[in-house]
Amino acid sequence: MPNPRKNWITVQQTAAALDTTSAEICRLLSIGRLVGSKQKTTGRPGRAQWLVDPRSISREKKKHPERWTKSKNRRDAKWARYRLSLS
Repeated sequence: MPNPRKNWITVQQTAAALDTTSAEICRLLSIGRLVGSKQKTTGRPGRAQWLVDPRSISREKKKHPERWTKSKNRRDAKWARYRLSLS
């Protein structure tokens, strides 16, 4: 795994930037479409969080622009993602 830099952002921040859920971001991390690193949280034993590389976010947006364009409402966006998953 790559070494996280100071400008890497959390899964929750990534989800907000892409207007999706943190579960979807974790799925993208697991299939390798986003680059991330698990970082231990100091002072909280047994707790860790994923940090995502911002360059991988911009690469994902460029690679699949139709997936990340904002729709008029959330239902249209979910339907568009569903249609893309079928193809």
